[in-house]
Amino acid sequence: MAVKFRVALLAAVLALSACEGAPRQAALASPKPVPKPSPTLAQAIAHATDLGLAGAGTTVSLNFALKTSLEDATKVQVAVDAVRAAGLEAQWRAPSSLITADGPAPAAAALLHVRIESYRQQDGSTFYAALDQPQLPAAVAAVAGDVSGLDSYRRAHRYAVQPGGLSAPDVLTFYNLKPLRDAGLDGAGQTIVFPEIDDFNASDLESFASRFGLPAFAPLLTVRRDPAWGTPIKPEGETVLDLEIAHEIAPGAKLAVYLSADDFGHSARAFDAMVTEHLGSVISESLGSCEADMPGGVRNTYAAIQDRAVAQRMSHFVASGDSGAFTCGQDQNPAGSFPSTLPTVTAVGGTTVFESAQGVYFKEYAWGSPIDQSGGGGGASVFYAIPDYQKKEAQFAGHGMRQVPDVAADGDPLTGFHIFFGGRDGQIGGTSATTPLWAATVALINQDLKKKGLRETGFANPALYWMGENLDNLNPRPFHDVVAGNNLAYTAAPGWDFATGWGSMDGAALDAAWVRYIKSGGG
Repeated sequence: MAVKFRVALLAAVLALSACEGAPRQAALASPKPVPKPSPTLAQAIAHATDLGLAGAGTTVSLNFALKTSLEDATKVQVAVDAVRAAGLEAQWRAPSSLITADGPAPAAAALLHVRIESYRQQDGSTFYAALDQPQLPAAVAAVAGDVSGLDSYRRAHRYAVQPGGLSAPDVLTFYNLKPLRDAGLDGAGQTIVFPEIDDFNASDLESFASRFGLPAFAPLLTVRRDPAWGTPIKPEGETVLDLEIAHEIAPGAKLAVYLSADDFGHSARAFDAMVTEHLGSVISESLGSCEADMPGGVRNTYAAIQDRAVAQRMSHFVASGDSGAFTCGQDQNPAGSFPSTLPTVTAVGGTTVFESAQGVYFKEYAWGSPIDQSGGGGGASVFYAIPDYQKKEAQFAGHGMRQVPDVAADGDPLTGFHIFFGGRDGQIGGTSATTPLWAATVALINQDLKKKGLRETGFANPALYWMGENLDNLNPRPFHDVVAGNNLAYTAAPGWDFATGWGSMDGAALDAAWVRYIKSGGG
């Protein structure tokens, strides 16, 4: 079944204000309510009006996930022909992991032996969904194991919330990234890629660069669009946030944006192209949705593409969510956000930061605000077993499953980042902000590793967990261990925890530790 990203809409960009004092909390602005998680598909159907079978005017976009990346091309073409014969426009191009197909709902329903119903919600919006288990035709089942695209309801949250915040120089100083920049590391030779679902205005980016004396974006920015990926939503600030934070950390790095519609069917196609084209080795993803509500077809399709990214030594950072431990809602059990729960990505959580009077690091708490029910995402997966690299950190509450987040950084909107969006200065927070921060930092580290004749970071978690488990032997320590606060369900504690993972970065120390890890044969 296809799943859509539920967009966490941004509030209007707010004017900046600052607090003085020693120690002082980072620049403050009036908080805005964090959008609550959307109802699950079953809950939405229960409260919607059934309009009957979806007609020929409803277009369904399907993705058939190949079982492996080494499927016989002749067999794949037979599968493509079978889908076309059913009345759908189907395509596949090696080495893609997907057979894509678009066409009328009745044709898709007949091909997969399901009923596709249309529904109207109380706000007047409509969606379609197939509740039956799809049956793949024999020719398709010979090469594909899963299909996604059979509902248009579920969408992913963009994990950014707004209420003047940490400026570009502030961020470099606070997380001790300035020594890397002073050493001539600016991300040159690196490309950071961003899967995005909201459009943007280039003028905002150039105004931000001018404001902070950064290089212009235009020579560094590539924007990829394709009709097969659908139409992104109007500018909401997410893409601008990701690009501006990454650019202020690694101003010499190239930036590549892959824009798609906000449903998993179309976004999976853009993600597949992003991995296939491999324009860069660092991925920053600020998207996700309730893991428990993810159909297996969606998860498996995404996981197969991500396996290819790992094989290509791409580092993939994913936001863990902004509803604390309750990504699926306060009325549901604690749950994580997919795809941050995948064992093959690095999940990034959120903190609340406190600067010293001199503007340097003072302390951090786990981000959790019970008043507006916001906080950094964290908890145990319900689908994925704990990976080998994490077994020494196994928690009783994890029940033997993958635990998130892996790391964290400033996510609280009250202590967030200065951005420029919609022609105005503003402050923004959320794990959408922490993710490009970590991705851009790794771009700096990759540049340094290459200068030293070493391989790039690749999948980051084995190195990060090696560092966490060897902190007593690393001086200075690469992480700020967050030991106070909670994410509405889990309390921060010494070492790894469900609220902040290993904690936030000391940039210079993180770089030194990564060099040591690779030189010692790690990875």
